[in-house]
Amino acid sequence: MKRWGIQIFILGVSLLSIGVGTQNVQAKSDPIAETYGALTSTNLYRPAAIKSSTNTVIDIVLKPKDKTALFQQALDVNTPGSSQFKNYLTPSDIRDKYGQPQSVTDAWKAYLAKHHLKTFVYDSGLLLTVSGKVKDFDQTFKMNMKTATYHSNPLQFSKTQPVIPASLADTVWTVLGMGNHNQHYVFPNAPSANTQGLDNTYAFAGYTKQFTDRYNVQSLYDQGLTGKGQTIGIIAFGGMKKSDAYHFWKHENASTDMSRLTVKNVPNSILDPKLSGGNDAETNMDVEYAGSVAPQADIRMYWNHNSVPTLVNMINAYSLAFNENKVSAISSSWGLGSSNLLNLLKARKVLTPYYSDVLNVVLAQGALQGISEFDAAGDDGGIPYSIGGISGNHVLLNRSANSTPVMESNPWVTSVGGTTLPFSKNFGTSTKVGAMPLGQVSVAKERSWGMDYLWPAFDSRPNLIAQVPSILSVAGSGGGGGFNKLVPTPAYQKDVSGVNTFNARNYLSNLDQPIFDSDLVHGTSTGRNYPDVSADADPMTGYMIYYPMGKINWIPSGGTSIASPQMAATAALINSQPGRKRMGFWNPQIYQLASQTDSPFHPLNDTTDNSNLYYTGQTGTVYNQASGLGTVDFAKLAQLYK
Repeated sequence: MKRWGIQIFILGVSLLSIGVGTQNVQAKSDPIAETYGALTSTNLYRPAAIKSSTNTVIDIVLKPKDKTALFQQALDVNTPGSSQFKNYLTPSDIRDKYGQPQSVTDAWKAYLAKHHLKTFVYDSGLLLTVSGKVKDFDQTFKMNMKTATYHSNPLQFSKTQPVIPASLADTVWTVLGMGNHNQHYVFPNAPSANTQGLDNTYAFAGYTKQFTDRYNVQSLYDQGLTGKGQTIGIIAFGGMKKSDAYHFWKHENASTDMSRLTVKNVPNSILDPKLSGGNDAETNMDVEYAGSVAPQADIRMYWNHNSVPTLVNMINAYSLAFNENKVSAISSSWGLGSSNLLNLLKARKVLTPYYSDVLNVVLAQGALQGISEFDAAGDDGGIPYSIGGISGNHVLLNRSANSTPVMESNPWVTSVGGTTLPFSKNFGTSTKVGAMPLGQVSVAKERSWGMDYLWPAFDSRPNLIAQVPSILSVAGSGGGGGFNKLVPTPAYQKDVSGVNTFNARNYLSNLDQPIFDSDLVHGTSTGRNYPDVSADADPMTGYMIYYPMGKINWIPSGGTSIASPQMAATAALINSQPGRKRMGFWNPQIYQLASQTDSPFHPLNDTTDNSNLYYTGQTGTVYNQASGLGTVDFAKLAQLYK
């Protein structure tokens, strides 16, 4: 299963990319054409037709009093040595310092109620979620929601400017979701060439102990830390059966208290009811592993019933979690898409031009409240997919290092990259359906996740890809990482060795074909470097999840999507230490710790056998774009983290 920009790999099973169930795809008569077609183009999702009686949701984003001060305080409360260190704010505190007063939000609520629209007011005074029928939105804002576009006036969505009292209009920064029902709003299905079940595509798959033993989490258990009293938030765009999580937790000797798992429904705008997810493997995986690594923590799932992660739905999920202020750590395995996709939507005037700034403000709120925020860095490697062009309901796909995945590289999340664990396996040479005839494959030590360790097998058998073209769906994956040039380099990354410099090799052509013996290049860049930390995510050395599908109950899985919730769970473990304040936003402190002599991080610095299919390590550095600061010794992190 694959999300645009974030992937979950379920090996041996082919699933639809949006969480609406299982899709069994039969091999076609021309597997080469099918494989390359899937790698170079995909279909587009467009909004379903709406009626005047259709219910929908928008967000009115109110002007912060001082964005610069808000961002600075979000750093200060998480930076040792600052006079404000650990002086976290509540949502009401944020309203007092940065949000609009209650008189403004009350006035908006009353005004919208007169127009038959309901308003949920967040305590921060920065956001209003408005729900109602399309006809009432149309009348209030003097527009047709089917064709609504953004104008320079933040409340105008047609040629006619709505008549809204200036005392209210002047408080608005922008509006989210107004263009979601316009047919110019598109969302691409994630690329996939996995058209047949591959029954030997992994070396081994473990369970919780694969993570906890490898990264010294067991020492935290030995201290009696279980996550008790903490709540982990999971952002979800698909549903799940609660019984699956409890079955997994019982298997892993975690608490099966039936009150552990709660679900909070997120107010959301449905792009298409057909894409509204039911039982989703991604959600199962996140919930299962968050609740097993922190075996007594509560899990609170923020469920968007719309499977397509639009900006308004992502903002609402985080804003709801922050407004409740119940979670001490939160994880998301879904992306918003690449920067070129969002800029395309902005150019089509169906997405607010302030999308990036709004996202930053909302995620900075979590940092102000001392919530540790984790996001999977992606599974397309260092050169992620981007949009090369659109024709009808199809999109041409490119790989581009300049196409930044927006959520994964946001400066207010701890971006979680991927590694591959050591293994040696003989995959054999059979080319029957379901086989991956790679022969002997070995990885000597933990490395950044990039499938270039398969290149010797491809090089020794030149016809292998032609014989089994679906093998490219495995070969083109790796941990996300690189540069987000759309935002400045965060203060916490400045002057850290390896940041804004890089080593790289071209391992893939634009058609995902292996490139052999590429020269190592060294360069410089700017912006937010990501990921921040990494852990085992390669499906080849992945994890078992409980996800019943017919006669199959346990399936091997992987992707940075499974590393991120485990990071959030370790934050909950550490937070459960008696007398400890919330860890808060990790990044300002972990970059300090990584630069010290006694660092809790193990950087992956090798320039060979250590790539995310583009970036490699840099000898002697603290940071590398393929894996960030590297892997974590969590017991040492708990000891050193203030």
